Amino acid sequence: MALRFCFFLACLLLTPLWSGAAEDLMDQYLSVPGSYAFVRRAPEGTAPGRVVMSVFEDFLCPACYRTATELVPALQAKYGGRLEVRFVAYPFVHPESRLPARAHAIAQEMGLGEPMQKALFHARFEEQLDTASRDGLARVAHSAGLDPELLLSRLDSDGGSAVVERNLAQGNSYHLDAVPGIILDGWIKVQELSQENLETIISGLLDKKSAKSTGGKAGQTVRTGGGVTP
Repeated sequence: MALRFCFFLACLLLTPLWSGAAEDLMDQYLSVPGSYAFVRRAPEGTAPGRVVMSVFEDFLCPACYRTATELVPALQAKYGGRLEVRFVAYPFVHPESRLPARAHAIAQEMGLGEPMQKALFHARFEEQLDTASRDGLARVAHSAGLDPELLLSRLDSDGGSAVVERNLAQGNSYHLDAVPGIILDGWIKVQELSQENLETIISGLLDKKSAKSTGGKAGQTVRTGGGVTP
Protein backbone atom coordinates (compact mmCIF):
# COMPACT_ATOMS: atom_id res chain seq x y z
CA MET A 1 0.00 0.00 0.00
CA ALA A 2 2.80 2.41 0.86
CA LEU A 3 4.46 1.83 -2.51
CA ARG A 4 1.23 2.53 -4.34
CA PHE A 5 0.70 5.74 -2.39
CA CYS A 6 4.23 6.91 -3.22
CA PHE A 7 3.63 6.21 -6.90
CA PHE A 8 0.51 8.32 -7.00
CA LEU A 9 2.14 11.05 -4.93
CA ALA A 10 5.03 11.25 -7.41
CA CYS A 11 2.59 11.58 -10.29
CA LEU A 12 0.78 14.27 -8.39
CA LEU A 13 3.93 16.30 -7.81
CA LEU A 14 5.21 15.91 -11.35
CA THR A 15 1.89 16.81 -12.96
CA PRO A 16 0.16 19.56 -10.98
CA LEU A 17 -2.67 20.06 -13.51
CA TRP A 18 -3.64 16.44 -13.06
CA SER A 19 -4.04 16.72 -9.29
CA GLY A 20 -7.83 16.41 -9.29
CA ALA A 21 -7.73 13.21 -11.32
CA ALA A 22 -4.91 11.82 -9.19
CA GLU A 23 -6.91 12.42 -6.04
CA ASP A 24 -9.93 10.69 -7.54
CA LEU A 25 -7.89 7.68 -8.64
CA MET A 26 -6.27 7.36 -5.24
CA ASP A 27 -9.69 7.39 -3.63
CA GLN A 28 -11.18 4.93 -6.09
CA TYR A 29 -8.45 2.36 -6.59
CA LEU A 30 -5.77 2.38 -3.87
CA SER A 31 -7.79 0.07 -1.64
CA VAL A 32 -8.22 -2.66 -4.29
CA PRO A 33 -6.79 -5.80 -2.65
CA GLY A 34 -4.22 -8.10 -4.21
CA SER A 35 -0.56 -8.28 -5.17
CA TYR A 36 0.10 -5.75 -7.92
CA ALA A 37 1.80 -2.47 -8.79
CA PHE A 38 0.66 0.58 -10.73
CA VAL A 39 2.69 1.08 -13.91
CA ARG A 40 0.62 4.01 -15.22
CA ARG A 41 -1.00 6.91 -13.46
CA ALA A 42 -4.39 6.29 -15.10
CA PRO A 43 -6.27 3.45 -16.83
CA GLU A 44 -5.98 3.10 -20.60
CA GLY A 45 -8.66 1.92 -23.02
CA THR A 46 -11.08 0.64 -20.41
CA ALA A 47 -14.86 0.54 -20.22
CA PRO A 48 -17.38 0.61 -17.35
CA GLY A 49 -18.29 -2.78 -16.00
CA ARG A 50 -15.41 -4.57 -17.68
CA VAL A 51 -11.75 -5.25 -16.95
CA VAL A 52 -9.28 -5.55 -19.83
CA MET A 53 -6.57 -8.13 -19.19
CA SER A 54 -3.54 -8.00 -21.48
CA VAL A 55 -1.50 -11.22 -21.37
CA PHE A 56 2.05 -10.91 -22.68
CA GLU A 57 3.19 -14.38 -23.73
CA ASP A 58 6.15 -16.13 -25.29
CA PHE A 59 5.23 -19.17 -27.38
CA LEU A 60 8.28 -21.09 -26.14
CA CYS A 61 7.41 -20.48 -22.47
CA PRO A 62 5.86 -23.38 -20.49
CA ALA A 63 4.32 -20.99 -17.94
CA CYS A 64 2.73 -19.00 -20.78
CA TYR A 65 1.25 -22.23 -22.13
CA ARG A 66 -0.31 -23.03 -18.77
CA THR A 67 -1.60 -19.48 -18.40
CA ALA A 68 -3.25 -19.55 -21.83
CA THR A 69 -4.73 -23.03 -21.49
CA GLU A 70 -5.64 -23.19 -17.80
CA LEU A 71 -5.58 -19.87 -15.96
CA VAL A 72 -7.20 -17.61 -18.55
CA PRO A 73 -10.08 -20.01 -19.36
CA ALA A 74 -10.83 -20.34 -15.63
CA LEU A 75 -11.02 -16.56 -15.28
CA GLN A 76 -13.18 -16.24 -18.39
CA ALA A 77 -15.57 -18.85 -17.02
CA LYS A 78 -15.88 -16.88 -13.77
CA TYR A 79 -16.27 -13.37 -15.19
CA GLY A 80 -17.74 -13.90 -18.66
CA GLY A 81 -18.22 -10.63 -20.54
CA ARG A 82 -16.90 -8.60 -17.61
CA LEU A 83 -13.37 -9.70 -18.51
CA GLU A 84 -11.85 -8.89 -21.90
CA VAL A 85 -8.65 -10.82 -22.61
CA ARG A 86 -6.05 -9.61 -25.10
CA PHE A 87 -3.09 -11.86 -25.86
CA VAL A 88 0.15 -10.12 -26.87
CA ALA A 89 3.04 -12.00 -28.51
CA TYR A 90 6.09 -11.05 -26.48
CA PRO A 91 9.31 -12.92 -27.43
CA PHE A 92 11.23 -12.90 -24.18
CA VAL A 93 12.46 -16.36 -23.22
CA HIS A 94 14.82 -17.23 -26.10
CA PRO A 95 16.27 -15.48 -29.17
CA GLU A 96 14.35 -18.11 -31.18
CA SER A 97 11.08 -16.88 -29.68
CA ARG A 98 10.89 -14.06 -32.19
CA LEU A 99 10.04 -16.29 -35.17
CA PRO A 100 6.84 -17.83 -33.72
CA ALA A 101 5.89 -14.40 -32.39
CA ARG A 102 6.17 -13.00 -35.91
CA ALA A 103 4.15 -15.94 -37.25
CA HIS A 104 1.42 -15.16 -34.75
CA ALA A 105 1.45 -11.49 -35.76
CA ILE A 106 1.04 -12.46 -39.42
CA ALA A 107 -1.84 -14.80 -38.58
CA GLN A 108 -3.45 -12.08 -36.48
CA GLU A 109 -3.40 -9.70 -39.45
CA MET A 110 -5.38 -12.36 -41.35
CA GLY A 111 -7.93 -12.82 -38.60
CA LEU A 112 -6.38 -16.09 -37.40
CA GLY A 113 -4.63 -14.89 -34.26
CA GLU A 114 -6.57 -17.08 -31.83
CA PRO A 115 -6.25 -20.38 -33.77
CA MET A 116 -2.56 -19.64 -34.40
CA GLN A 117 -1.94 -19.00 -30.71
CA LYS A 118 -3.61 -22.28 -29.77
CA ALA A 119 -1.81 -24.17 -32.53
CA LEU A 120 1.60 -22.79 -31.50
CA PHE A 121 1.18 -23.86 -27.89
CA HIS A 122 -0.34 -27.23 -28.82
CA ALA A 123 2.46 -28.05 -31.25
CA ARG A 124 5.21 -27.00 -28.86
CA PHE A 125 4.03 -28.48 -25.59
CA GLU A 126 1.74 -31.31 -26.61
CA GLU A 127 3.31 -32.53 -29.84
CA GLN A 128 6.90 -31.46 -29.02
CA LEU A 129 7.38 -29.83 -32.41
CA ASP A 130 10.11 -27.28 -33.03
CA THR A 131 7.92 -24.20 -33.47
CA ALA A 132 10.99 -21.98 -33.80
CA SER A 133 11.81 -23.58 -37.16
CA ARG A 134 10.37 -22.97 -40.60
CA ASP A 135 9.24 -26.61 -40.95
CA GLY A 136 7.56 -26.55 -37.57
CA LEU A 137 5.79 -23.27 -38.30
CA ALA A 138 4.59 -24.60 -41.65
CA ARG A 139 2.87 -27.45 -39.83
CA VAL A 140 1.44 -25.08 -37.24
CA ALA A 141 0.10 -22.80 -39.97
CA HIS A 142 -1.69 -25.70 -41.63
CA SER A 143 -3.40 -26.70 -38.39
CA ALA A 144 -4.43 -23.06 -37.77
CA GLY A 145 -6.05 -22.74 -41.19
CA LEU A 146 -3.29 -20.61 -42.72
CA ASP A 147 -1.56 -21.45 -45.98
CA PRO A 148 1.95 -22.60 -44.96
CA GLU A 149 3.58 -21.22 -48.10
CA LEU A 150 1.96 -17.85 -47.55
CA LEU A 151 3.20 -17.75 -43.97
CA LEU A 152 6.77 -18.66 -44.95
CA SER A 153 6.71 -16.07 -47.73
CA ARG A 154 5.57 -13.38 -45.30
CA LEU A 155 8.25 -14.41 -42.81
CA ASP A 156 10.90 -14.17 -45.55
CA SER A 157 9.79 -10.60 -46.26
CA ASP A 158 10.09 -9.61 -42.59
CA GLY A 159 6.36 -9.91 -41.97
CA GLY A 160 5.24 -9.51 -38.38
CA SER A 161 8.42 -7.75 -37.29
CA ALA A 162 6.82 -4.33 -36.88
CA VAL A 163 4.04 -5.76 -34.70
CA VAL A 164 6.52 -7.66 -32.53
CA GLU A 165 8.62 -4.52 -32.08
CA ARG A 166 5.53 -2.60 -30.95
CA ASN A 167 4.67 -5.39 -28.52
CA LEU A 168 8.19 -5.33 -27.09
CA ALA A 169 8.07 -1.57 -26.67
CA GLN A 170 4.71 -1.81 -24.95
CA GLY A 171 5.96 -4.52 -22.60
CA ASN A 172 9.04 -2.46 -21.77
CA SER A 173 6.84 0.52 -20.98
CA TYR A 174 5.04 -1.67 -18.45
CA HIS A 175 8.38 -2.75 -16.95
CA LEU A 176 7.75 -6.41 -17.72
CA ASP A 177 10.74 -8.48 -16.68
CA ALA A 178 9.24 -11.95 -17.06
CA VAL A 179 6.62 -13.90 -18.95
CA PRO A 180 3.79 -14.39 -18.75
CA GLY A 181 3.10 -10.78 -17.88
CA ILE A 182 -0.40 -9.58 -17.08
CA ILE A 183 -1.56 -5.96 -17.18
CA LEU A 184 -5.06 -5.01 -16.07
CA ASP A 185 -6.82 -1.99 -17.56
CA GLY A 186 -3.54 -0.76 -19.00
CA TRP A 187 -2.16 0.45 -15.68
CA ILE A 188 -1.97 -2.38 -13.15
CA LYS A 189 0.82 -4.97 -13.34
CA VAL A 190 -0.08 -8.21 -11.60
CA GLN A 191 2.80 -9.42 -9.44
CA GLU A 192 1.56 -12.82 -8.34
CA LEU A 193 0.07 -14.78 -11.25
CA SER A 194 -2.13 -17.12 -9.27
CA GLN A 195 -5.83 -17.53 -9.97
CA GLU A 196 -6.54 -16.49 -6.41
CA ASN A 197 -4.65 -13.21 -6.71
CA LEU A 198 -6.07 -12.40 -10.14
CA GLU A 199 -9.62 -12.99 -8.96
CA THR A 200 -8.95 -10.76 -5.95
CA ILE A 201 -7.76 -7.87 -8.12
CA ILE A 202 -10.31 -8.28 -10.92
CA SER A 203 -13.22 -8.53 -8.48
CA GLY A 204 -11.92 -5.45 -6.68
CA LEU A 205 -11.66 -3.47 -9.90
CA LEU A 206 -15.14 -4.50 -11.00
CA ASP A 207 -16.49 -3.53 -7.60
CA LYS A 208 -14.86 -0.10 -7.87
CA LYS A 209 -16.28 0.45 -11.36
CA SER A 210 -19.72 -0.63 -10.23
CA ALA A 211 -19.62 1.68 -7.22
CA LYS A 212 -18.44 4.58 -9.37
CA SER A 213 -21.08 4.10 -12.07
CA THR A 214 -23.93 3.80 -9.56
CA GLY A 215 -22.70 6.52 -7.25
CA GLY A 216 -22.06 4.01 -4.48
CA LYS A 217 -19.39 4.27 -1.86
CA ALA A 218 -15.87 3.44 -3.04
CA GLY A 219 -13.91 0.89 -1.12
CA GLN A 220 -16.53 -1.88 -0.91
CA THR A 221 -14.30 -4.43 -2.58
CA VAL A 222 -14.97 -8.11 -3.15
CA ARG A 223 -12.15 -10.04 -1.50
CA THR A 224 -12.50 -13.35 -3.28
CA GLY A 225 -8.84 -14.26 -3.42
CA GLY A 226 -7.26 -12.91 -0.28
CA GLY A 227 -4.30 -11.48 -2.17
CA VAL A 228 -1.42 -9.77 -0.45
CA THR A 229 -0.91 -6.04 -0.82
CA PRO A 230 2.76 -5.23 -1.53
